[in-house]
Parts: sequence; structure tokens; C-alpha cells
Amino acid sequence: MEHLLAPEEREHHGRMLKLITDPWADSAHTWEGGGMLPEEVVRWCGEQGLLGAALPTAVGGGGWSAIEAGLMYEALGRVSISLASLVNVHGMMAQTVARWGTAWQRANVMPALGAGSRVAAICMTEPHAGSDLARITTTLSEKDGRLVVNGTKVYITFGQRADDLLVFVQRDGNSEACLVRRDNPGVRFEPMGDVLGLRAAGLARITFTDCEIAPEAVVGRPGFALPVLIPTALEHGRHAVAWMALGMLEACFTECARFVSTRRAFDRTLIEHGQVQTLVTRMGADLEAARHLCVAASRAMQSKDPAATDRILLAKYFVCRVAQEHSASAVQLMGSSGVSERSVTARAYRDSKVLTIIEGTEQILERSLAPALVNAAVKAS
Repeated sequence: MEHLLAPEEREHHGRMLKLITDPWADSAHTWEGGGMLPEEVVRWCGEQGLLGAALPTAVGGGGWSAIEAGLMYEALGRVSISLASLVNVHGMMAQTVARWGTAWQRANVMPALGAGSRVAAICMTEPHAGSDLARITTTLSEKDGRLVVNGTKVYITFGQRADDLLVFVQRDGNSEACLVRRDNPGVRFEPMGDVLGLRAAGLARITFTDCEIAPEAVVGRPGFALPVLIPTALEHGRHAVAWMALGMLEACFTECARFVSTRRAFDRTLIEHGQVQTLVTRMGADLEAARHLCVAASRAMQSKDPAATDRILLAKYFVCRVAQEHSASAVQLMGSSGVSERSVTARAYRDSKVLTIIEGTEQILERSLAPALVNAAVKAS
């Protein structure tokens, strides 16, 4: 990684690794046993400025560049995808409101989100609306002169803990979004446990029943959510997921490398066996390619390159796919050690599958990437 970074970026990466891995490197298994990050860890993320790091300084954030934020997510991903997801969903929600929210929302909602004193989550997925977000059925409507939200959202990351929710709704046939506080009457939170991955991410089912909101809580214009707000949130989320998957793969490769260097079988270390060399070579080569794609995506994002969206899509697609492939190989190589619940590799195996689904499944990304890659090739010929 370091050879791809400028000197100041290398220093930043070193600070992130020390800040994040020193206190929490061996904590993920304990967190997953509780089904939720401990409150002290959530507070720590706010106090260290991680929750608001990538938000504009104008709304109280850290104003970090895309590469600085990416290196933070990489360090978080080495420790725990659940930990990284806390920062990611907070950023997805807050970045969207910071860019498209009203002056009132930027003045009254954003300061606490930028400071990390309140935690945000984003409510898209419904029981019958996943990738096809046009099928959202949660409604915002007028009832007795009041604006009320009705509907159910599922698998909401850190829904069990979030203070402020950005909820995507339908209103008179238009896609819209609104802000809902945790303590609003008419909101009910139910834990959603027993999931394959993100076991410490506090997933929740959130039900809104005549949940009243103020007119000031509506974000954007009618019809604005599906074409503008959701893509804004997803672009930030995909950038973060690519980097956190990279960090997870780095940790997985390190654990696997140590194992094959010391474990002996048939009078040789594992790395001396040809089949092991093949798997390790493929893992290392894809890891290096993943580093390049993540850095390229961040550089395009911060320079406002017209190709930034495609670069982010490609990074998310590739890194999550190879993380899934190679975490499975690492489990195979490590045998009984690889299936231990305490193993970095076992956790990566579970979490990597989830990463190929959230913020756009592989198949959804392929629908955008295939024509973009073909058009670029034709244009260059």
C-alpha cells in the first residue's frame, strides 16, 4: 500500500493504523458475541473524530480528502467490518444531508453529526424492496394536518443504536426522504440477529406507525430521492465498502501468510507445497490489484474526475469479489484454525459475502460497469 501513497498520506495511514488497531485489534470476536458494538466504542469513534472525518468543515466535519477517508476505512476494516460499518452508514446519511439538506437542516442537524455526538443511520431496505428501490412502500403523508411516516425498514445497520435516521419514502407517487429522530413517537426498533456477517452491527427492523415529523425534516424536493439522494449516499457507501473490504483482505492475508510460513505438513512448511503457493500467489496478486483500484477511486473522487463513479463501482465490485474468493481459500488453507470463531479468516469469510450485497450487489454493479467498460474500450480504440 505504502508505495502508492504520497509521504503525507503514508503518515496519515500510519496514524490510522495505530489509532484504530492498537486498542481494538483483538476485540471483534467479543463484540460479535454481544451482537452490537459496545457503547464505549461508539463514543470513542465520535470522540476521535472518525464519524465526522469525511464531512465538510462547513458542517462541523473533519474535511478529510477521499484518500484520507479511504485509509481510515482500510484500518477499520482490518479490525472489524462492523466497526467500519458504523462509520460508513453515519457518513452515508450525513454526507447526503450535508449536500442536499436545507439551510435549517445544515444548521440544526449537521453539527451534532459532524461532531459525532449523535449517530446516524440510513433506512432504505424494506421486506420487499432491496436492490429495486423504486419498490419502496414506506409512505409520507398528511393526516389531520400532520406529516406522518408509515412503513417498515429492515436490516438497518446500527438501527439498534442510531439517534438520527434518514428514511426513504413515497409521497403522492414521488420518491422523497425525511429525517426521523430515534425518540419520535411511533418508531419501534427490533433487533435482527442470527445473520451471516456484520454480527456486531446492531441490525434492526424499524417500524413507523403514524410517526409524526416536522415539515423541516423533509430532505430535498419531491421526486428527488431516487435519482439524486440515493445515488449520493450509495457513492459514498461504495467508496467506503471498497476500502473496508481491502482492510479485511489485508488482515486475512497476513493471518494466512503467518500460518503457511510456520505450519508444517509432510515434512515441509505449507508454503513449500505447490498448491499452497498457487493459492497464496493469487491472493497476493489480487490484493495488490485491489490496493491500486481503491487508491485510483479515491483520487478520482477527490479530483471530481467525470469517471469517478465508474472507478468507485469498479473498486467496490473487484475488491469485495476477491475478498470473498480469497477468504474462502484462506479458510481452506488454515483448516481447523480457519473455522475457529476467533479467527480473522473465519470472520472475513462471513463478512465478505455480505459486502458483495450491501451498497449494490455484484449483479447490480455489473449492469452499470459492463456498458461503461465497453464504451471506454471503444472510445479508446
